[in-house]
Amino acid sequence: MLKVFEHERSKSTIPWAPPDQWQAVNRAIRFHCDRYPENFKSAVSLAQKTKRRLQTIFPALDEMCADSCPWCPEPCCLKASVWFDFKDLLFFHFNHQPIPPAQPRANLSMPCRYLGPRGCRLPRMTRPWICTWYLCPTQTAKLRNGYHTKRKLLSRAMAQIKSERHLLENEFIRIVF
Repeated sequence: MLKVFEHERSKSTIPWAPPDQWQAVNRAIRFHCDRYPENFKSAVSLAQKTKRRLQTIFPALDEMCADSCPWCPEPCCLKASVWFDFKDLLFFHFNHQPIPPAQPRANLSMPCRYLGPRGCRLPRMTRPWICTWYLCPTQTAKLRNGYHTKRKLLSRAMAQIKSERHLLENEFIRIVF
């Protein structure tokens, strides 16, 4: 069982990219969530807190994307090495979010499978964390040069979310292992 949760990541692999591995890791997480519901109450509470915090930053991120992404000469979704990590999966399971059908990329030479003609086809809440916290150079420059309130909000919230994700993973590991 431990093998399902471990993934020796090298520069050439994406964790749980094959469909059978993707299904296995999600079944294993669901199994443990169902097996220890009382023990996971604090993890569920933390995941819900993280969800609420994410919802507070989505409007700012949507606005920044609308201002920069349509005119970007090199959209990050075409080249970025993104995938769902273990913390993303725990967040989805503890919040009863729909689990995307597969990793964003089957391998590192492919673009994100969820990229559509108008941007990401996944709802913000079910995107990999990296897709939420990454700000391109254009967006970073805009934050530095005029969006001071948004910069403070995003910086503070993202640091808190990062910490909560770490705590969520630690709580799961503490209970299961």
